[in-house]
Amino acid sequence: MRSMKTSRLGHRPWESPFFRYSIRLRIFSITASLTMLVVWAGAQTLEQPVSSKIERATVFRQGAEVHRSGKGAVPAGRSILQFSGLAASLNPQSIQFNATGDFTILSVTHQLNYLEAPKSGQDIEALEKQKEQFGRKLQQEQAMLQVFQEEEGLLLANKQIGGQQNGVPIEALKATAEYFRSRLREIKLEKLEIGLRAQSLQDTINRLQQQLQQLHANRKTKAVSEVLVAVDAPRSGAATFHLSYLCQQAQWAPFYDLRVENVGQPVQLDYKAKVIQQSGEDWDNIQLTLSTGSPMSQSIQPVISPWWLAPYPNIARADMMKEKSARPQAEDYELQEVVVSGYGVQPPSVTVADRATTFQFQIEAPYDIPSDGQEYVVQIGKESLPASYEYYCAPKLNSSAFLTALLTDWEQYRLLSGEANLFFEGTYLGKSQLNVNSTADTLRFSLGPDEGVVVQRTRKELFTDKQLIGGKQTKTIGWSIEVRNTKRQPISIVIEDQYPLSTTDEIEVALDSAKGATVDKNTGKLQWELQLKAGQTEKLNFQYSVKYPKKMKLGLE
Repeated sequence: MRSMKTSRLGHRPWESPFFRYSIRLRIFSITASLTMLVVWAGAQTLEQPVSSKIERATVFRQGAEVHRSGKGAVPAGRSILQFSGLAASLNPQSIQFNATGDFTILSVTHQLNYLEAPKSGQDIEALEKQKEQFGRKLQQEQAMLQVFQEEEGLLLANKQIGGQQNGVPIEALKATAEYFRSRLREIKLEKLEIGLRAQSLQDTINRLQQQLQQLHANRKTKAVSEVLVAVDAPRSGAATFHLSYLCQQAQWAPFYDLRVENVGQPVQLDYKAKVIQQSGEDWDNIQLTLSTGSPMSQSIQPVISPWWLAPYPNIARADMMKEKSARPQAEDYELQEVVVSGYGVQPPSVTVADRATTFQFQIEAPYDIPSDGQEYVVQIGKESLPASYEYYCAPKLNSSAFLTALLTDWEQYRLLSGEANLFFEGTYLGKSQLNVNSTADTLRFSLGPDEGVVVQRTRKELFTDKQLIGGKQTKTIGWSIEVRNTKRQPISIVIEDQYPLSTTDEIEVALDSAKGATVDKNTGKLQWELQLKAGQTEKLNFQYSVKYPKKMKLGLE
């Protein structure tokens, strides 16, 4: 039996110390790798997608707070709850998360996902379906057109009848010609009808495409936000989640319908809001709240710093120091961590809720506000406002008498400045502006001109003579204003006019007469307050004289 080959040291290779060391090193390396793999695999937390739904939103004058809720199962151990498809403009500092379940919240983080596009809204999906339906109808019409074209080609290709040697009987020729004429006429008419229908379908498809392009352009977001919540659970179990956050691309503005059926009756006010949002999330059947606050505005109160004066050459340095002292310093700001807290108590279901610095309109009926940048009208409320009425006319500028409504104690209605549609006696008058940024006790707004009140201003020729005295001339001008009430009820009207004021000692102005007018000598304004019965006419007169150098040219009318 052949002996086994031995090494120079006189023993087998696997009995060599170096060989045994190498084997032990490889075993150790494999064991360590397996251990690291097990540790690494154990360290990986599971991502658990959570489905959530928008339940309510509070829209501010700029921005909105969105509230989501959802349910899901939390596995045992450490995992990450993934809330996807959120608004790309989500403010990470505003995230609030709350949940019920047997687990511990470890962290809440935010990230943008550019690989997942925002979902198309219901309006886009509906338009896409319509476009697809009209596209199929257009294809059917084009197919029928092709059938008639082929039939027409077949008829034209076989219009020769009979042979070259044999003639065709007259009756057969007439019958054949009649058939060709009748059938070709039918084909031509059918092709014409198909062309008209196809053109109409194509026009509809083009309009749908333009609308879709507009909607897609309004959905400017190219990414979605994700909120990742790391949790640790001793055992698996069900949980309920609540998530809220602020997003920027939303706003609302008030507007009104003001209706007056007749002078003397209350003003009927329809309080409405135009709500717009382009957050990338469609708000479907949500509870809507409109707030007068603006949480994303600067909330740091200004601080007046010392105003240092310096000689002119150093003024730039002084301004720089002033600007630097007034500018918030870097240490005034801190990176805020995501807040993890609960919702607190739900606000009561009332129309108006007062807050410390704002108030809210809590809309009871659910609303759909798609993320398409379009205006959606939300009804806030209706009020009957006691009002008094008066007419106003400045006949020098406009001979129309404008009806004006005067409201007192208007603060209790939580009105905001905004656009108003005016209706008087059932007729739309146009648009006006309701301005509540005033400290006056009475809120005034114009209801437009009323043709039932006639005002006419004429110059009195008797008082237009020029008198030359020395180096100066005197010109006396008189005006007559006639006011007539053709309405069936009495009215109050304010008439305003003016006389000129002097800007130099060379010009002397004197108001000769203005019977019944209130005179403001600082502005030259004349004001008459009249009470006119139905059908009554009142005449007003005023006269002024101007003495000035005869070489001077002045506009005195």
